Amino acid sequence: MGYLAEFYLPEHEADLADLARRARAGAREVSRRASAVTFVRAMYAAADESCFVVYEADTAGAVLAAGQAAGIAFDRVVQITASDAG
Repeated sequence: MGYLAEFYLPEHEADLADLARRARAGAREVSRRASAVTFVRAMYAAADESCFVVYEADTAGAVLAAGQAAGIAFDRVVQITASDAG
Protein backbone atom coordinates (compact mmCIF):
# COMPACT_ATOMS: atom_id res chain seq x y z
CA MET A 1 0.00 0.00 0.00
CA GLY A 2 1.09 3.55 -0.62
CA TYR A 3 1.32 6.12 2.15
CA LEU A 4 1.90 9.87 2.14
CA ALA A 5 3.62 11.32 5.18
CA GLU A 6 3.37 15.07 5.72
CA PHE A 7 5.25 17.44 8.01
CA TYR A 8 6.15 21.10 8.43
CA LEU A 9 9.61 22.08 7.21
CA PRO A 10 10.68 25.74 7.25
CA GLU A 11 12.20 26.83 3.95
CA HIS A 12 15.54 27.74 5.56
CA GLU A 13 15.83 24.11 6.75
CA ALA A 14 14.75 22.51 3.47
CA ASP A 15 17.49 20.25 2.11
CA LEU A 16 15.43 17.79 0.09
CA ALA A 17 18.38 15.62 -0.95
CA ASP A 18 19.44 15.14 2.69
CA LEU A 19 15.86 14.53 3.75
CA ALA A 20 15.43 11.87 1.06
CA ARG A 21 18.65 10.13 2.17
CA ARG A 22 17.45 10.10 5.78
CA ALA A 23 13.96 8.88 4.82
CA ARG A 24 15.45 6.08 2.71
CA ALA A 25 17.83 5.06 5.51
CA GLY A 26 14.98 5.06 8.05
CA ALA A 27 12.87 2.85 5.80
CA ARG A 28 15.75 0.40 5.36
CA GLU A 29 16.35 0.27 9.11
CA VAL A 30 12.70 -0.51 9.87
CA SER A 31 12.62 -3.10 7.08
CA ARG A 32 15.63 -4.90 8.57
CA ARG A 33 14.14 -5.17 12.07
CA ALA A 34 10.36 -5.24 11.57
CA SER A 35 7.94 -4.40 8.75
CA ALA A 36 8.79 -3.87 5.09
CA VAL A 37 8.91 -0.15 4.22
CA THR A 38 10.20 1.33 0.97
CA PHE A 39 10.97 5.00 0.44
CA VAL A 40 9.54 6.18 -2.90
CA ARG A 41 9.89 9.95 -3.14
CA ALA A 42 10.21 13.19 -1.17
CA MET A 43 8.59 16.46 -2.26
CA TYR A 44 8.66 19.97 -0.85
CA ALA A 45 6.03 22.70 -1.28
CA ALA A 46 7.99 25.85 -0.46
CA ALA A 47 4.97 28.16 -0.51
CA ASP A 48 3.38 26.11 2.29
CA GLU A 49 6.61 25.03 4.00
CA SER A 50 5.24 21.50 3.78
CA CYS A 51 7.21 18.37 3.04
CA PHE A 52 5.72 15.12 1.77
CA VAL A 53 7.31 11.69 1.71
CA VAL A 54 5.81 8.77 -0.19
CA TYR A 55 6.36 5.22 1.03
CA GLU A 56 5.23 1.72 0.15
CA ALA A 57 4.43 -0.20 3.35
CA ASP A 58 1.98 -2.64 4.89
CA THR A 59 0.83 -0.25 7.61
CA ALA A 60 0.86 3.42 8.60
CA GLY A 61 2.64 2.35 11.78
CA ALA A 62 5.58 1.09 9.72
CA VAL A 63 5.78 4.48 8.00
CA LEU A 64 5.73 6.27 11.37
CA ALA A 65 8.53 3.99 12.55
CA ALA A 66 10.56 4.80 9.43
CA GLY A 67 10.12 8.50 10.10
CA GLN A 68 11.18 8.07 13.70
CA ALA A 69 14.27 6.09 12.61
CA ALA A 70 15.11 8.95 10.21
CA GLY A 71 14.62 11.63 12.86
CA ILE A 72 11.52 13.00 11.10
CA ALA A 73 8.34 13.69 13.07
CA PHE A 74 5.43 13.29 10.67
CA ASP A 75 2.34 15.41 11.33
CA ARG A 76 0.10 13.12 9.33
CA VAL A 77 0.28 9.78 7.49
CA VAL A 78 -2.49 8.80 5.08
CA GLN A 79 -2.98 5.90 2.71
CA ILE A 80 -2.86 6.92 -0.95
CA THR A 81 -3.58 5.57 -4.38
CA ALA A 82 -1.34 6.72 -7.24
CA SER A 83 -1.18 6.33 -11.00
CA ASP A 84 1.45 7.28 -13.55
CA ALA A 85 -0.97 6.78 -16.44
CA GLY A 86 -1.05 9.72 -18.82
